[in-house]
Amino acid sequence: MRKFYFNLLVLCFYSAFALAQNFDSSNLPIIFINTQGGTIADDPKIKAKMDIIYNGPGKVNHMTDKPNHYSGFIGIEYRGSSSQMFPKKSLGIELWDDKNNSKDASLFGMPEESDWILYASYNEKSLMHNVVTMKLAREMGIYASRTQYVEVFINNQYMGVYVFMEKIKRAPGRVDISKLKEDDLKGDDITGGYIIKVDKTTGSTLGGWTSQYYNNNSGNNRTYYQYEAPKTITSQQKSYISSYFITAETALQSNNFRDKVNGYRKYFDTQSFIKLFLTNEIAKNLDGYRISTYFYKDKDSKGGKIKAGPPWDYDLTYGNGNYCEGQSYTGFAYQFNNVCPTDGFQVPFWWERMMEDSAFVRELGEEYAFQRRKGAFQLDKINKYIDSLTAQLQAPASRNFQRWPILGTYVWPQPNPISNTWFGEIDELKQFVANRLNWLDANIKQPTDLKITANEENATNILSMNAYPNPFLDRIYINIHSPKSEKANLVLYDTNGKVLTQIQETLQVGENKVMIQVPSSLHLSSINLLQLEANGRTIVKKMMQQ
Repeated sequence: MRKFYFNLLVLCFYSAFALAQNFDSSNLPIIFINTQGGTIADDPKIKAKMDIIYNGPGKVNHMTDKPNHYSGFIGIEYRGSSSQMFPKKSLGIELWDDKNNSKDASLFGMPEESDWILYASYNEKSLMHNVVTMKLAREMGIYASRTQYVEVFINNQYMGVYVFMEKIKRAPGRVDISKLKEDDLKGDDITGGYIIKVDKTTGSTLGGWTSQYYNNNSGNNRTYYQYEAPKTITSQQKSYISSYFITAETALQSNNFRDKVNGYRKYFDTQSFIKLFLTNEIAKNLDGYRISTYFYKDKDSKGGKIKAGPPWDYDLTYGNGNYCEGQSYTGFAYQFNNVCPTDGFQVPFWWERMMEDSAFVRELGEEYAFQRRKGAFQLDKINKYIDSLTAQLQAPASRNFQRWPILGTYVWPQPNPISNTWFGEIDELKQFVANRLNWLDANIKQPTDLKITANEENATNILSMNAYPNPFLDRIYINIHSPKSEKANLVLYDTNGKVLTQIQETLQVGENKVMIQVPSSLHLSSINLLQLEANGRTIVKKMMQQ
């Protein structure tokens, strides 16, 4: 009986999809959603049935295949704010059992969870902005939603290409912080974990508080911080986390905010702020910092500082915005308030204030330089990833724009000129990234590499090492010239010979760039020794801790 029902459903699909001609298979997973007569709304979720056909990476998925990846109930609703005006809408999904209780499952190799997003990518026609940006963020070492392209059918109607994504929430494998229970009301228990957001209030039910401090160049605008997690937050917990943020903001506004012990670094995890900064800036995110911006805090016993992230919502990026200079590859996104000071959503003063700290600016430059030369921001690497997405999406994108014939037409807030083809949209993305990186290269102050001396350069059979900055804070960047390819050990000692941290690197012939992250839990002495062992030689450099 079940087999008969499924085959009948497939026949209905074939008869219903004139716009999806010859759709009998896809290289992407295929998702079927049946609302069983219900109507999807913004809120609340309605019960529906979801079947997923997915035969694995690189395999073809046929419409006639049985659902082999997931077959069960879900709660489903529309999600988003301004994007709900589009005919193709993003969806929030919660996996349910037959009694409407949430249940966890691992989908597309992602960690088990119940809450997921189907992102529509309607007004972002390359279909890539969120996928590319999340990938860059993860390569920098911060959590960002994992993604999977899929093709979606709802109630016998083809809906096009969607991005299946992890929803931001506290969970192992996502925002992996302590679970805050309702009876965690004192001591270390109450100190974490929290997720706070700066966003529109659409869909928000937990409330929040308004900053005491005005934002830069924005008249009397002050940021409204919203409680995002836990969903069962008590009044005592609300009071604790809002008070912590207020104390942190006060430290950031104080005259001695640069103080390394009692200044803003006591409350803010600067590395997470730097990485979210770079994620927003490479994308020139129009909404960056001021909308869809998240922060989280774990218990004090687990670090306890405010961390920036995870990154979220990158449709109005890479030039896809015809207002507030969103179409331009020049200018910093964090300085939005200077460009559009009357907009109701302004960037919190945090970012401008941190950029007044020369140590923060230096760390930012070091991180950017590392990502450009060896990390996520290598242009060739980004272009290869975009090319891989293009190959993956070629046939599905064609079906998507048959269903939604918007290529060459204006969809808010796309700037002119508007490409008539999907490949043109991809070319625009690539060109924007190249132009943007060139601009950032010229406008983010980077450390000057310590160049190899002429004698070292001529002596190709000699191992050499330079390290910077010196003094350092929590990162050491190392240039190693190696005459051959082999493994090398890098060890940071204190003056008593105690190993503070160590890494192993495989050196290539010629120049190698390496970074050591010094754990914040270490109490370093003012003088330390960096030792390189490779090629049968040992090189030791004296490194000063600020």
